[in-house]
Formats: sequence, C-alpha cells, structure tokens
Amino acid sequence: MIGDPLGQFEIEHAHALAALASLETAALGLRAGEPAAPHLARAQEVHDFLASAVREHNEREERALFPLLGDAAPTAVFVDEHAELRSLERNLAAALHDANPDRTADVALDLVALLRAHITRENDVLFPLARAILGPAGLVEVGHRLEP
Repeated sequence: MIGDPLGQFEIEHAHALAALASLETAALGLRAGEPAAPHLARAQEVHDFLASAVREHNEREERALFPLLGDAAPTAVFVDEHAELRSLERNLAAALHDANPDRTADVALDLVALLRAHITRENDVLFPLARAILGPAGLVEVGHRLEP
C-alpha cells in the first residue's frame, strides 16, 4: 500500500515537469533552426516517457482517485485533459515518425503547455480538495486501489 498516494502523484508530477522542460528545450531548438537530429532524439525520449510513465500515472488517477471523489470534485475536466494529452502524445509520435521538425515543435509546445497547466491544477486545487474530501481513511482506500 502507498502511504500517501497523493504525495506519490506529486512526486511523479515533478518528474513529468522535468521531462517537459527537456521537451520544451528541444522544441525551441527546432523552432530556432538548430540541427534537428539531437532535438528530435530528445523529443523522442520524452515522448517515450510520456507514453509510458505519464500515461500510466493518468490512468492510475482515473482508476484509484477520481471514482472516490465522485461529484464532490471537478474530476471530469481532468479526465478530458488526460484524453487531450493522449491525443497530443499520438500527434507527437506521428510528427517524430515523419521527422518533421516544425510539426514536432508545434505539437511538443502544445503538449508542454497543457500538461504543465494540468499538473499545476492537480497539485494546487484537486489534491488539496481530495485530501479534505477523503480524509485519512479515504487516502488509505486510494492507496489500496493503486496496489497491483
């Protein structure tokens, strides 16, 4: 069982934010006309992280946390953003597959903006609200739902 599942989600958010900084650097390098190969490689590395760890994180939130909050918290907007993030992730994969620097930069920057804002809202609004709604017993239940 996870001791503080929301704290674990926040740690995972910190890792995602670091990856987003790297993706943003790559996208800005592409936009500046720098040699594309290293920036495309970096974008691919970040995409792989987004397609695995971040996608799994979002699925775990939807499975373990959101159902317990029910209508007491605005989880629908976060579910919608998770879907939009998956779409952007697929678009980034397509741009990288085509080795299209302009499209890669555009999609990467859209993804960076959305995921950063999403993480900020979860950390600053949703998680404090969830702690208040669920209390210690509810957080234990979230932890149980996260167990393999």
